[in-house]
Amino acid sequence: MAIFSGLPPSPPPPPPSGRYVGSNPLRREYGLRLLTCNLPEPLRAALVRALRRPPRFQGEKTPLAVQSGRRLRPDEGQLAKATLQTKCTLVLTELEVTWRVLEAPLGSISRMTRNTLLVSQGAYLRRLYLALVEQLGDVGLALTEFQRALDAIG
Repeated sequence: MAIFSGLPPSPPPPPPSGRYVGSNPLRREYGLRLLTCNLPEPLRAALVRALRRPPRFQGEKTPLAVQSGRRLRPDEGQLAKATLQTKCTLVLTELEVTWRVLEAPLGSISRMTRNTLLVSQGAYLRRLYLALVEQLGDVGLALTEFQRALDAIG
């Protein structure tokens, strides 16, 4: 011990990659839990599996564009009248927005804002899923539409 007492402390070794410079796995996992806590089990499992893939925007220098917490979305009545194509487009859009919020770099939005956005995204994804189930008449078909959208964005 006496040999090292006169030396200045050495800096910590650099991480093996820059993967967690802008985020960290625990933050990402907590975001996934907030997002999926109120989703039906088949949809929850599909989203968690897809969104645990490596980050899409790794290494980006500019923060991702994230929507406002007050943005307008179609209400229940509009969703009920919407065509299947419109609902599928909404699913694709909402999943893209979800991914951007989930991958938002540390410090780009506050923790409370991020958590609020993820909870509201989860609630809206649930509404879209239930609207698809109602229109298609089958849970499996609605899940297939979500899977198509997940494959398209990732």
